[in-house]
Amino acid sequence: MLFRNLHLYRFTKPFSMSADQLQETLAKSASRPCGRIEMFSLGWAEPLGLMGQLLVHETDSRLMICMRREDKVLPASMVRECVAEKAVALEGERGRPVGYKERLTIKDEIIHDLLPQAFVRSSHTYAYIDPARGWLTVDAASSRRSEELIAMLRKSIGTLDVVLPSLNYSPAAVMTQWLSEDKSTPSGFAIEDECELVGSGEFNSVVKCKNQDMGADEVAAHLRAGKQVKRLALEWDERISFILTDDFVIRRLRFGDAIKAELNDVAEDEASRFDADFALMGAELDGLISSLIQALGGEDESRYPKP
Repeated sequence: MLFRNLHLYRFTKPFSMSADQLQETLAKSASRPCGRIEMFSLGWAEPLGLMGQLLVHETDSRLMICMRREDKVLPASMVRECVAEKAVALEGERGRPVGYKERLTIKDEIIHDLLPQAFVRSSHTYAYIDPARGWLTVDAASSRRSEELIAMLRKSIGTLDVVLPSLNYSPAAVMTQWLSEDKSTPSGFAIEDECELVGSGEFNSVVKCKNQDMGADEVAAHLRAGKQVKRLALEWDERISFILTDDFVIRRLRFGDAIKAELNDVAEDEASRFDADFALMGAELDGLISSLIQALGGEDESRYPKP
């Protein structure tokens, strides 16, 4: 189970709950099927899926959790068609057009009627807590989904003292400097072949480069014109490739052949492989995060709330 995206949150107070205590707390908000007239439901699920029984999986003092979401799927086109049919029927009965507010009421009624028969789509968002290093790491494709997990975790345990990392230097400024100054990066990092540049003018022009030599004249010309780096493809220690964004989100994580070779030596059963994946991933990401924060000038801890 290897993460593909990293949304990082810094604990401002030590996380002191044990795996057993967290398990007991999350069990009160365990996942459940959507009700007949619910649009969605949220709950905690076993990180190991059908192979697991616990809502918290502990490896090397790190605590893996999983949020499960169920959504009722109602195609918008079908809802619009049903609304139109009912509106036409009502216009024939009443001899007058159906107004906007009436259409909204019709739409609500149709959704209410269709929900019990709607298909259900489930999704899972994984995260792990690293109490020793003070990080909560969420694997989510969007900030919205990451914030949803944070909000649910805070609601489940009562309080959650986490904030976004506060860095001494802006990732956008540092990445722009890496590209502008002889393509020099800190030790251990290498620039790969993808970036996104944004302008600061009235129209905020955007340039996306893929499979591009970052030393090419056209890239340099955009930088000289004042554009800044919004996303940059990087490699760390020849072990992990990723996209770093200007809001310090790590996307499209790809673990290198050396890491995959280590994982291939693990026993075949799913539980053992999950545990090995988590242990190795946690150790590798710890090194990546520490190196990346150092490359960005470290954290400005004065901005964190004081206990």
